[in-house]
Amino acid sequence: MKKLFLFCCTIFCFFSCENNTEIENPIQGNWNVIQIIGGFSQTKEYNEGEFTWFFNFDKKTITIINNKDIFNTLHIPSFTNNQGGVYPFTIITENNITYLKVEERKGTISIINDELTLDFGIAFDDIAYILKR
Repeated sequence: MKKLFLFCCTIFCFFSCENNTEIENPIQGNWNVIQIIGGFSQTKEYNEGEFTWFFNFDKKTITIINNKDIFNTLHIPSFTNNQGGVYPFTIITENNITYLKVEERKGTISIINDELTLDFGIAFDDIAYILKR
């Protein structure tokens, strides 16, 4: 009986301690950009699948696929211009605020009701991305 109890406890611990990257890294995975706000242009809306970001915490990269906007004048992918590509990122916490840093840009991270907001400084003429799963 003790062996059965020990076996059940072991199985329970194994499955409950399984890879919990969703809890540790709530932005891990694929997101659809649904809106870009701020800057000097009007709010831009996107449909699901037109502009996606994939956060890979193992490699610390964001893979961006932008099927909506056409970039034919810039030859080097640029995160600042929303071009598709793979960009390294870091997560920084300062004064209890969590930031996403990509290239030289640093934006606050906010998740409310499965909606991710990355604000790179709307108040300072930069933009914010609104993303959904």
